[in-house]
Amino acid sequence: MNLPKLPLRFLEWFCPDDLLEGILGDLEEKFAEDVSNRSMRKARWHFRWNVIRLFHPSILFRNPMRLSPGPAEMVVRHIQTTSRQMWRNPFYSIVTLAGLSVTTAFVFLTLLFIRKEQSFDQFHQNKNQIFRVYQEIKNAETGTVIRKSAVTPVPLAEGLANSFSGIQNYTRLASSTATVYQEAEPFTETVHFADAAFLDMFDFPLLQGNLANALTDPLDLVLSPDIAVKYFGQGNPLGQELRLTLNDTTITTIVRAVLDPRKAESSIPFDFILPIDQYQQIVSKDLFDSYAYGLLENYIQLATGIEPKDFGKRLRTTRILEQDENSNQQVFYGLQPLSQIHLADEVTGNALYTSPQKLYFLMILAILVITIAGMNFIILSTSQALGRFREIGVRKTLGAQGFQLWWQLMVESSFICILAASLGVFLAWWLTPLFGQLTGSPLTFQPGWGAFGILLLVMLLVALTTSLLEARIILRTRVQDALSGKNKNGKTRNTLNDGFVVLQFALSIALVLGALTIRRQMQYILHKDLGFDKERLLEIALPATSSTDNNLHLVKRFAALVQKNKQVLAVSASMNNSSEPWTELIFAQSDGEKEKIFYNQIDANYLSTMGIELVDGRNFTPDGNNASSAILVNETLVRHFHWDNPINKEIPGKNFTGSHRIIGVVKDFHFSSLHQQIAPLILSLDLEPVASGISGVSTHVWPANLYQILVRIGPGDLEPILNNLESTWRSMVPDQAFSYQFVDDALKNKYAEEARWEKAMDWASLFAVGIAWLGLLSLMRLSVRKKTREIGIRKVLGSSIPAVVTLLTRKFFWLVLIGSLVAWPVAWLLLGKWLNTFSYRIELSPWSFVLVGLAVLIFTTGTIGFQSWQASRANPVDSLKQE
Repeated sequence: MNLPKLPLRFLEWFCPDDLLEGILGDLEEKFAEDVSNRSMRKARWHFRWNVIRLFHPSILFRNPMRLSPGPAEMVVRHIQTTSRQMWRNPFYSIVTLAGLSVTTAFVFLTLLFIRKEQSFDQFHQNKNQIFRVYQEIKNAETGTVIRKSAVTPVPLAEGLANSFSGIQNYTRLASSTATVYQEAEPFTETVHFADAAFLDMFDFPLLQGNLANALTDPLDLVLSPDIAVKYFGQGNPLGQELRLTLNDTTITTIVRAVLDPRKAESSIPFDFILPIDQYQQIVSKDLFDSYAYGLLENYIQLATGIEPKDFGKRLRTTRILEQDENSNQQVFYGLQPLSQIHLADEVTGNALYTSPQKLYFLMILAILVITIAGMNFIILSTSQALGRFREIGVRKTLGAQGFQLWWQLMVESSFICILAASLGVFLAWWLTPLFGQLTGSPLTFQPGWGAFGILLLVMLLVALTTSLLEARIILRTRVQDALSGKNKNGKTRNTLNDGFVVLQFALSIALVLGALTIRRQMQYILHKDLGFDKERLLEIALPATSSTDNNLHLVKRFAALVQKNKQVLAVSASMNNSSEPWTELIFAQSDGEKEKIFYNQIDANYLSTMGIELVDGRNFTPDGNNASSAILVNETLVRHFHWDNPINKEIPGKNFTGSHRIIGVVKDFHFSSLHQQIAPLILSLDLEPVASGISGVSTHVWPANLYQILVRIGPGDLEPILNNLESTWRSMVPDQAFSYQFVDDALKNKYAEEARWEKAMDWASLFAVGIAWLGLLSLMRLSVRKKTREIGIRKVLGSSIPAVVTLLTRKFFWLVLIGSLVAWPVAWLLLGKWLNTFSYRIELSPWSFVLVGLAVLIFTTGTIGFQSWQASRANPVDSLKQE
């Protein structure tokens, strides 16, 4: 009988079994009658209608309606099963959740950090049209890029705007220090100088004031909110006066606006902004108008519709400056997008940047750690699958298909991974401040959906890999073997797990080697002989002035007063300090080449105060009877010019109009980072001996002057002598802040980045080894459980405890040893490349690699041996009772 199938199934679903036969018989008779009296089509419609009429409470309430579990209910049941298994095996559950949750926290924090670094300068509406102009110097013969610098001449942007169509706006941005007065109290502050167009090009939020009339007058001043509160409290700062001293000139400025610098997401942080014309007070009008001196950064905004690549090509092929045709160096100008400044360190400049290697380093660490934790989870999950053969055999016997078994494993793995991820996100929230300190970049816990999406994807990938490997083991086992608890594919599973153990320990040992190498290199840097005595050496900032004589006179007066204290051993003065790049002079040569030589202006007591050795000739005399043409040079400069006898020699250069002579050679000392080789250096009492030969300057400190007092302090308590120095300073220079730093602290700050990564590597390596060790310990416990009967039989047959221990530990010993052998060459190659970024570095020692491998080997096998020893001491009678 051709009854409609869908209504028939619906009837069978809701109708009680004891009523179904009678009701269905009546419906079939009615259907046959309708077919004979009417038509098949009408009979089918009447059948559907009759089924619907039967769907009423009098029938429904008599039927319990037992549904077969759907997909959602099966997921819930699988989760319940997983929860029970985790509760019954707390050790494995804790190891798995701890490894995955801590890993999740680290990965999540890494994603937060990367997201924050990539968000820099993205809030500017015109970010895709604003570019920083940089200068690129290349070797004309080889095409090698010598340097890319965004510190360019002051007139450059204006000159480009006059020469090229397509530039909508431009601004110059410079910085310097100034003395700012709050009533009579002086403070040393960093001030910025910019064109009025700066306020139009960049979208820093306006908090108070009107941008239309800010930076249009030479005495206009723009402040950040923090500085506004510092100098004016909670009152309205607009229209208020603030007195500043730039070099020898004191000006009274008027606050026109308060801007939020958004320092947490901007590569251009500022507190004070003055009109660019005031920068002439710092560098002089001649330098301000010259193309020969790189002093500040130039930004341009391209008009809408101008293609940056096309404009960049035009800029690169246009000669901005006159160049010697015989020169071995070529100078080009290029554009760097504002949105890329923060994560591009190939162009040096004044804007804040983060090395992209820092992000790569964190990402690699995150990948290594998640790989180790993931492999640990896979090893434990596949190993525990051995105990589930009977369960799987029963399910296969009852008709479960391969996909259903895999789906169960996938749900179980996903549940564990998502639970661990949830714990990890909470842990990440708790550790956010600590992670910010570690990376040197304060973080706030504000994750976007992208971070959660990546985290979920990683966890599902781990769960998918684990479930597929478990399914591979289980599905290849025959039903009869599964029901008996046997595994014919154990060899395959063991090979897979053994490979994971080897890889896990290889990565862990590589991380330990990396952490120890970074620590050794940092200790080498911090304790290397720099060529001068950095201990108990103080730098005090001198007032900014255009007169060298004024500051030299101040240094002499200050020295005479403070050296009455026997704890003050020596006093001197210098142009450059220990925390910033030193000034580099450029001397054009007759053959078209350019010699670049670092320069530092000093007084006659500099060598003795610093503890620098004189290796040839004589020093300047403190009595003032020094020839105006005398200079000192370092050993590197002598070697650079291939001089056998440098005394009375002159620095080569085609522009020199007067004479000068070298009177002495100092032993090489480090005035730059240890990432760089010691470069040629000139020391002079003033710039006059070499001034005529200078054809350009690459500078951080200019003009040449004395800007630092150096004080050598003897043994004893520091606090009284610092108080004495400050009181003497305030009595002599009451309108100048007493600003100082210890040289050893400044040098440590130079390598703060490496120190932070040293800590990061320490924690990452400890975590990796800990997870690998716990995983191996868990694997060992499973192995002991599996071999309980074998251990009992061997003991009954006379095996000794050492023999049983050897049986259980031998395999793991070889796995860890192979992991060490895999880690050594990889770590050697990668660490060698990292050490090559330092001009002064330690040498990698094979013995240190061997010792690390042995330490990990002894630690892990010792732990495993202890577990084996405990298992071997068990009563063999109890062991043999186990099936």
